[in-house]
Amino acid sequence: MVAALLAVFLMRRGASPSAALPSVESLGAVAPEVASAAREALDSLAQDPRDAGRWGRFGMICEANGLVGPARDAYATAAAIQPSEAKWWYRLAIVEARSGRMDEAIAAMRRAGELNTTYAPAQWRLGLWLLDRDDTDAAERAFVRAREIDPRDVSAALGLARVYLQRRQDQPAADLLERTLANNPGDRYAMQLLGTAYRRLGRTAESEFALAVGESGEPAWPDPWTDEMMQYRRGFAVRLKDATQYFVAGRMAEAMALLQQLRLEKPDDLALLDHLGEVSIAAGKLDEGVAMLEQVVARDPERFETQVNLASGYLKQNDLVRARAAVDRALAVNSRLGRAHETKGLILWRGGDEAGAVDAFRTALHWDPRNVRALVWAGMVEMNRNRPREALEQFGAATRLDPTRVEAWVGVANATMALGAWDRAAAALQHAAQLNPDSPDVKQAAEHLRSLRR
Repeated sequence: MVAALLAVFLMRRGASPSAALPSVESLGAVAPEVASAAREALDSLAQDPRDAGRWGRFGMICEANGLVGPARDAYATAAAIQPSEAKWWYRLAIVEARSGRMDEAIAAMRRAGELNTTYAPAQWRLGLWLLDRDDTDAAERAFVRAREIDPRDVSAALGLARVYLQRRQDQPAADLLERTLANNPGDRYAMQLLGTAYRRLGRTAESEFALAVGESGEPAWPDPWTDEMMQYRRGFAVRLKDATQYFVAGRMAEAMALLQQLRLEKPDDLALLDHLGEVSIAAGKLDEGVAMLEQVVARDPERFETQVNLASGYLKQNDLVRARAAVDRALAVNSRLGRAHETKGLILWRGGDEAGAVDAFRTALHWDPRNVRALVWAGMVEMNRNRPREALEQFGAATRLDPTRVEAWVGVANATMALGAWDRAAAALQHAAQLNPDSPDVKQAAEHLRSLRR
């Protein structure tokens, strides 16, 4: 069966272990960086065309840079040379799926799962594809197998929940998702699915909260073989975008590693140095980050956003004088930058000027009304000033803008406890605990509420 399947692949693509090697020119118009990587892989392949690993590497370079056809041919050839290696079948399955050939994709993914019975992504990907075909029984078997391989992987549980939802088995879906969220609090995609189950079950209030939290949830399921392939992406702009996405996702080590690699390629790129300095400060490497940003503003003092990042670095170093000077320079260039006023508010708060801090946060919100951080900071300062009604207004607005902010829900709880509204405080803490039950602030606020109710 495997031989027949592989023969079909090779006949359709004209690929075989003894076929002529592809050329860079056959790839069409590609970026210079991609052409260079492909040429290097092909030079290596020419030294030993019977090496499946070299074919696989060339395939990954092609796949990572959007060259699906050449990638498919390379993976098919790698699988023909080394049919016992699950990785080549796995990658072949994915590029077949990207090309719309789902029969071939499912067959190849099943083969990958047979060859490597410990690789969970082969099972949950198969489950997702079968679910798209409404083959819920086969999809369920695949997700159950993925859970058996790695019980800690949330991917299989969410896939199984989707099976239940597709069958309209809403209570089993809700039960499974509640258990999953107990171990993975705040997972937005899980909350999205749970909101759907709650809505069907008539649990309206809980549904509204879960759906609000999960509104932007996207599955982010671990797949080491795909991560390996993605390392072959080329092109400065593409990799800079990848670094930015790592930064936004909080994956600081990966963002820094990629930015440092890019800086070696373009050591004089001021924007790149700026970005690396910002990431370094966010990652806690304050001295390195501040030094980089100081270089940037020395060369271009008009970069007001860099001045704000530099002010944040100084603030984390507890150097309030330099922090205030940097943020004032930013505001002198652009007085409408909400983030600059937010940073100024933090500096004033650290310096003991709570009234000035609140004014700065309000100015930040004037220029950027959706600045959730400024709302939370303002609420915290108002609580320090013993103004719980004003604090509740800020915290409540923050939860409406972003229902995933644990500190905003804790703020609502603390403010309502101060006002004697214990039921509302309990409801806010329930939401906070759903997002992060291990948060020290959640635990402290919950203990305070229990003490008040005794």
